[in-house]
Amino acid sequence: MACQTLPPSEVFTPPLSGHAKPPFSAYTQHIVDSGYSPGEEAFMVKTYSVRSADRVSTQCTFLYFWNGTLEQGKVWDLSETGWRASMKEPLPPGSETTAYLALPDHDVYKYMIVNMATICWSDGNTAGWKVSHMDEAAKNRLDQFLNGAEED
Repeated sequence: MACQTLPPSEVFTPPLSGHAKPPFSAYTQHIVDSGYSPGEEAFMVKTYSVRSADRVSTQCTFLYFWNGTLEQGKVWDLSETGWRASMKEPLPPGSETTAYLALPDHDVYKYMIVNMATICWSDGNTAGWKVSHMDEAAKNRLDQFLNGAEED
C-alpha cells in the first residue's frame, strides 16, 4: 500500500471516552499506512506465554558471569523454572551464563548453582531468567526453599 499523509481532520482515531482526540502522530500515520480504514476498530496484540510454574516473591542476591566478570544482581520472584531479577546493566535476551542464587537457610544465606541460565526477556536492567540446566542437588535445594516460602 502506498504511503499517504492525511491531514489530522481526515485520520480516524478510536474515540477515547471522556478524553480529547489525540493529536496526529507518526503512530497514527503508521495505522493509516498499514491499511487501517476509518470506522474500523484498532487492536494492538501482545503475545504472552503462560509460566509453567508459580513464582514466589523473594529478595535475594544472585551472582552471574558476564563478559568475563562475576556480577551481582537481586532476585525478586523465583520459581523452579526461573526468576525475575534486576542487574547493574541490561542483558540481551538469549544470553546464557552460570548463576549462583543466595537462598536463605535458617539464619544464613547459602549459594546454589544454576549451571546454565538463559535470559528470556529484558526490560532495561530487569530481566526474566530461565533455568536451562541445574543438577539434582540444586533442584532439591530450590524445591526446599520454594516449599518453605509457600508455607509462610
